[in-house]
Amino acid sequence: MSLWKALRGEEKLTGRHLLMLASIVIFFFVGTAWTVGHTSKSEFCAACHEMGTMHQTWLTSSHKNVACIDCHSEPGVKGMVKAKIKGVKELYVHVSGASIAPQAQARDINCLSCHQEKVTTNVEKAAAAKNPHTIKHFSNGMTCISCHGGLVHNDKMNTSSPSREACISCHLNQMDKDPTAYSQEGISWNVHAGSF
Repeated sequence: MSLWKALRGEEKLTGRHLLMLASIVIFFFVGTAWTVGHTSKSEFCAACHEMGTMHQTWLTSSHKNVACIDCHSEPGVKGMVKAKIKGVKELYVHVSGASIAPQAQARDINCLSCHQEKVTTNVEKAAAAKNPHTIKHFSNGMTCISCHGGLVHNDKMNTSSPSREACISCHLNQMDKDPTAYSQEGISWNVHAGSF
């Protein structure tokens, strides 16, 4: 008497078969839930030597209490599935010893899941408050990463606002007109004072 034969219709399906089938299904779902939970922990990401540098910079960043998966996977079940498939590929790279640098994306949707209140649609009010997080930047194709790229995984940027170079890339002409308005302390605020 085997479950496989009963499922194929070669034997009569009994209560024992149903109990075995239910046990397999429950084991599968519990195992999957545990695996997803365990592999979603930042400590799991740090277990591979390829992630050592990224883990160290994350530990000293302002985002050290945000799990890796919160920034590096798309939200929702579909995002989780895509992240786990990518993780299997990365596991293969790790086990096979291939020399590929780890690469992950952070998307605005990830940033905005925690920082939604930062984006303002009132450009004039934002300019008066010297707030660069205006809808104008986003509608011009800029992203959170355009100014804040490296925030978590770059020791020099972990505790500072965007660099002067990030602002220069778009605002060089304005900086030439009034270089004193763009001091390092207020770089992210003063850059926008006269233009928006």
